Amino acid sequence: MLSNKIFLKKLLTLSAIVGLILGLITIIPFICNFSFFVLMILAAPVLFIYLKKLNILGYVEPKEGAIYGAIIGFVSFIGFSVSFVPLATIIGFLYKGSFYLGVSLLFRSGVFVTIMMVIFVAILSALMNAFSGLVTMYIYNQIEPKPEEVPTEIDIKD
Repeated sequence: MLSNKIFLKKLLTLSAIVGLILGLITIIPFICNFSFFVLMILAAPVLFIYLKKLNILGYVEPKEGAIYGAIIGFVSFIGFSVSFVPLATIIGFLYKGSFYLGVSLLFRSGVFVTIMMVIFVAILSALMNAFSGLVTMYIYNQIEPKPEEVPTEIDIKD
């Protein structure tokens, strides 16, 4: 159980870092659509592949992949919003004709509305990353053989 908590802490930390980095990258106009696509759909598979390369992630059932993918999607979008929304709001306030004027208008409508929109889209990101995490773990399980279970023999004497 302790190793599962440590793994979840690593997963949450990596997801937040990925979200923060993608939030900074999304400010760049030419690659904003691609980085947002990566955030919404490919964050879980990218982290799963990275964790498999480091041998941190062992054999994972597709159901667990969906759960971990949902966690990755939600946390990474919250991290994305922490870095993207303030930067986009500042750019929207400075340049009235910019692409980010919509984010600044959303921020003007109230902090509560902004927080609710961020949470709604984070839930949407969690659903999409849950599906992509499920597919990723299914494909990994088809490629890698399932580890053999070692039968334990227990002799109970009267």
